[in-house]
Order: sequence, then structure tokens, then C-alpha cells
Amino acid sequence: MNKKTLTGLLLVGLVGIGYLTYSGSDESTPTVRYNEFMACEFGDTTSDNLTAMISEWQKLITSEELVGAWGYSPASDQNAWGEIGWWELEWTSKEAAESAWAEWETNEDAAAWREKHAGVMQCDGPGRFKFDGIFPIPFETYGEKNPNGYFYSEFHGCTYNEGSSQMDAVAFVSGFNNAVAEADYSDTGYHYGNYFAHNNSATNPRGEGADFLWANFTKTKEMNDKANAEFEAEVREKMFPLFSEFASCGDNPDVYHGWTLYDADDKAFMPTFAAQE
Repeated sequence: MNKKTLTGLLLVGLVGIGYLTYSGSDESTPTVRYNEFMACEFGDTTSDNLTAMISEWQKLITSEELVGAWGYSPASDQNAWGEIGWWELEWTSKEAAESAWAEWETNEDAAAWREKHAGVMQCDGPGRFKFDGIFPIPFETYGEKNPNGYFYSEFHGCTYNEGSSQMDAVAFVSGFNNAVAEADYSDTGYHYGNYFAHNNSATNPRGEGADFLWANFTKTKEMNDKANAEFEAEVREKMFPLFSEFASCGDNPDVYHGWTLYDADDKAFMPTFAAQE
């Protein structure tokens, strides 16, 4: 796979977390969304092909319950998922998603779109992974988003310690937000999401499973490095012992180039697909 021509979006949406929309009014009780990830394989992903594919897909969207969509292409050849990319969809609820999928699967125009662009990418809709997602920091808290829709992301697979649960993870985020606020994440665009799996029996190609994903989002790889440096210097000592009381995560995250493919608050938005190293 040529990562320079694969400008990458693994079709989010038919996607947290590109630049995810924050929907909670109280950071201690963030709104829960329903998020789906489809595994995608790439073909001839030139900028022109991706632009045509996504612009035509946007015209097929009928559901008002689709909050956003994001695409991800691998930013490392060391990812546990290898050359697989992802298309993420964020919905207001599981019921809304199921209703929209039922309509999509019987839509003749959607079938024609899939066939037309099969040489660009193919995504596994029926095998999509399902999560409840929370995104506790508003996405422009630490810098404006990139106008072209690009972002950089890293995903950690995490498991609960015995006796712990999603309740412990949700309770943790308020303190984590405060620790981040006390550090210097300025201009990074940093925000994050927790994706709680509906089915934790699924595994990656290495046989590793996860109860939830911790995803970090920043404007660029450079800004991701800055955010990680701030975490090590100012946040880890305060928060990591508390996190370790209820969960543990793999040492090496999967990293991705990402693009916002659809934003319900700005339906006219169209990403610009530039090549990434």
C-alpha cells in the first residue's frame, strides 16, 4: 500500500474520532454516542478518486441521526491491524444506526455507488465493530481544527482489571481532563475518546482483544508528539496510578492519518485529501 497516494481515509462513515463532535454539556457526564468502525482495504486512493467517492457518498446521506463520519489510514507499518484502515460512523443511538443501515442496504443508488468505487476502497459493513463512545474534551479546546479535515490519531486497546467496568472508566475522565488542563497542550488540537465495546470477544490479527479503546486525536504527528511529551511530564504521575486501578492498555498504539468525512453541523464540509508520509 502506498501511503503517499493513499491519502487515507478509511471510510468513516457510511469513523471519535477524527475530529469528533463533543456533545456533552457537563464534562463529568459526557453524552454517550453509538459508534461503528468498518475495516477497509484500499485500492487506487488518489486524491481525485477519494474526493469523488466521498462527495458522492455525502449526497446519499438521508439520516438526520448521523452525527459524523471519519476515515483512517495506517500511519505505521507496525500497527496490530496491519494495512487495514477504518471508516467510522457516529450516531445518536444504536436504534438510529440500525434504521439507517436497513434503508442503506435496500438503496439502489447506494449499491451503484459501492460498485462504482470498489476499486478505491472496500469496507466490511456487515462486520462493523460497535461501541458506545464518549468524548470528554471539546475538540477545539486546545487549538482550532485543521481546515482541510486532517487529523492524527492513536488507538490503545484496553482491558478492565477484575471487578472493574465501564463505570470506573467514565468516572476517571473528569480527573484526567483536569490534569490535561494543568499541562501545556496548547495548539495541539488534543482531544480523546473512550470507545466501549459491545462485543469484547473480537480480536485483532495478533489475537489481542479489548474491553474499550482509548483514542487520542491531535492536529498532526508533531502535535501528537508534543501531547505525549506533556503527558509524560505533567499527567502520567498524577493519573496513571489511578487508571491502573481499573484497567491496563497495550504498550504500542495503532496510529492513523485521519480525515473528517462528514459533519452534521457543517453538511457542506468536504475534506481535502493531501498525501501523508
